[in-house]
Amino acid sequence: MQIDLECLRRHYSSLSDEGLLALDPDDLIEVARKCWDEEVERRGLDELMESDAVSGDEAGETETSFEGLDPDWLQNAACACSFVGDPGGSQASGAVKVLDDAGIPCEVTIVEVSSALGRHPAEYEYRVMVPAALNLKASSILDKEIFNPQLEADWRLHFQSLTDSELGALNPNVICIGLADRIARLKRAYNDEVTRRFRHSE
Repeated sequence: MQIDLECLRRHYSSLSDEGLLALDPDDLIEVARKCWDEEVERRGLDELMESDAVSGDEAGETETSFEGLDPDWLQNAACACSFVGDPGGSQASGAVKVLDDAGIPCEVTIVEVSSALGRHPAEYEYRVMVPAALNLKASSILDKEIFNPQLEADWRLHFQSLTDSELGALNPNVICIGLADRIARLKRAYNDEVTRRFRHSE
């Protein structure tokens, strides 16, 4: 079995410029990366990428166009994140702004998770919904812009609370192994699916 390069080339050729550039070539297997490079060069987008790099634009800031998105995407939407006990939905609004800035369509749905009881008001869950096909991208952006900074602050407080011996006993390679494994599994799952779709029998 081997990768069907022509099918892969047709796939990249069918993408919009924004969709093509939204792919991270570092995440592609070698043959897919070669086809991606060829398509980028064919369209002259390599010069645009170099220009963006010189101007200091960060990767991932380019807004992606989703003109072909089903207008009824909310019916089969995925929850990118949710907040419970968020008075007025301020945290959900912050997440919506981040996704809007990234060009990802989103809507907030509100679900009552506990009814009012005596002096205790009802509690609601604010769910930030996105098109199912964009769920992983949306979650990644939210992690980077909202949740990771919060985690970093928590980690700093945790490390500050440790004694010298406790801190010295920690190994960054060990405490990060779970995160590294998750990244590797995500990339492997993506590359395996690309391989499955564009392979053919010799």
